Amino acid sequence: MRIRVAAPPAGTDIAVDEQADFGYLVPPLDAPEHYLPETAETLGELDELGNLMIDAVEPEDATDETSAADSTMPPVLTYWGQFLDHELTARTDRESIITSVVNAHPPVSSSTVESQFRNARTPRFDLDSVYGGSPIGPGVTADVVTVISGMRHPTHVNKMRVGTAVDPGPLPDSLDEHRDLPRYVQIQASVRDAALRLAQASMSQEEFERFSSELGQRALIGDTRNDENLVVAQFHLSFLRFHNKAVDFLASYKTGWLPDFASAQMLTRLHYQWLIIEGYLKGVCDPTVVDRVVQDRASHFFRFRAEFDARRQNTRLGNALPLEFSVAAYRFGHSMVRAFYDYNKNFGRPGSGILPNATLNLLFGFTGGGGNIAGDKKLPKNWVIDWTRFIGVAPHDSSDGQPARVARKIDTDLAPSLGKMIKEGNDEADVQLKALFKHLARRNLRRGYNLRLATGQAVHQYLQQHGAVETGPITDVSTIINAKPSLREFLRNTQSKMHQRTPLWFYLLAEAEAGGGNRLGELGSWLVASTFIGVLLADPDSALSRGFAPSQSPLRMPDNSEIDSLAKWMSFARVMP
Repeated sequence: MRIRVAAPPAGTDIAVDEQADFGYLVPPLDAPEHYLPETAETLGELDELGNLMIDAVEPEDATDETSAADSTMPPVLTYWGQFLDHELTARTDRESIITSVVNAHPPVSSSTVESQFRNARTPRFDLDSVYGGSPIGPGVTADVVTVISGMRHPTHVNKMRVGTAVDPGPLPDSLDEHRDLPRYVQIQASVRDAALRLAQASMSQEEFERFSSELGQRALIGDTRNDENLVVAQFHLSFLRFHNKAVDFLASYKTGWLPDFASAQMLTRLHYQWLIIEGYLKGVCDPTVVDRVVQDRASHFFRFRAEFDARRQNTRLGNALPLEFSVAAYRFGHSMVRAFYDYNKNFGRPGSGILPNATLNLLFGFTGGGGNIAGDKKLPKNWVIDWTRFIGVAPHDSSDGQPARVARKIDTDLAPSLGKMIKEGNDEADVQLKALFKHLARRNLRRGYNLRLATGQAVHQYLQQHGAVETGPITDVSTIINAKPSLREFLRNTQSKMHQRTPLWFYLLAEAEAGGGNRLGELGSWLVASTFIGVLLADPDSALSRGFAPSQSPLRMPDNSEIDSLAKWMSFARVMP
């Protein structure tokens, strides 16, 4: 059994690092037909494919997206998925001596990947991004503990600290103004000083100077990636508020539970983990596949871990995640990102507010590192989210010319904003490298090639042969994207024969597209669901391992109903009426 050892947080994070492994679900094979050809020409073709995935959608100067891109999924699923990703993995997309999108050819050997490519999170849905993890381990100093402790309310110590939105307003509803993440501008000097010492020890001088100059508006949260996009930031806030409202509820009603930090943390985690399956997985995956994996107790996931452990006995850390999940399958959410959102009454319908909608670029701007809150160092009230527009309780189509209140389809098209991401590549002097780092599709395709993922057809065939999925591989992907003739012909004419040896990420998007784009196909559903459910079952304290259901919780809504949906979660947390 591996002993969990926490390491000091890296960079701007607060949550401690606990490294874990990545491994191949499909055991590394000496079978060239199961992989893309390892040639420079293949890399060029991957770049062309990535460009086509962006060019197939709206022009850059569009003010909205066509209804053809709309799914039936509420937009919260896009950003809920991003939050969940930050629970499972960290620092896997950075350039390193192990993996590079710049120098993606030749691919890294599978042995090097499995022995040296590490995950900076021990994958558990334990909300270390919210609570900071367990600060015990080599190198975990008093400064680390001080900053993690600073996430708690300074006087109501059973509660988590939250921030307060400031004028200009108005708020989107009649609820209170405590609707921002906690930011260093409101924190006592001892915590700020500890954070600066930690940052200086792990950053270059240039990075540290930038960090310290922006410290006031930065969020005091376990994983600072949750403050890179305003929707994710507001989603993170709901956890802080849910925890605090749980303390209030337990103090107000005779439930037998102590109204303390430990009780609120446990209940927050259990409700969250239950919603992962019943709300998130069944929202983006085929529910029959989710139920099948639960009933099977994720046996294939644990077989993968056992086989990985046997292969890497001398180099393993433990708690491995499949590379096919992390590098391909779980990147499906990139296709769901909209360029425009009906965000709240100030930046959305009825259109009489400040702007007719909120662009994706604005949602990146109103965050700790985005630059738009540098003045007051707190979120303006008019940028507090209206969750009713994001979770499906107040649906609206795009017939009035404004963004529909849905996510984009899961398909082979990405929003134009993801071809020129405003927060990426800005430090690159080389024009071509800057363009590469700003282009999400090219980066994803190059990463999968560099880390030597098997093709979609090979993964599908392997899992069918082992009884994990029922359908067989799509032998020619071009036949299921007939509505896109230029993309179809490109695939058929590639030297690498991408129509028959398809990059796994693209394959899974095409599989979903063929089914209508409103959820993942069977293979994509299985890769995502088996990983999530396996992770939950590997934790003996998880909601799934305990057999938890909301009916067992002492927490209730004002009408005494159970908290058994995301809408009720938001309402209980008082971030939605």
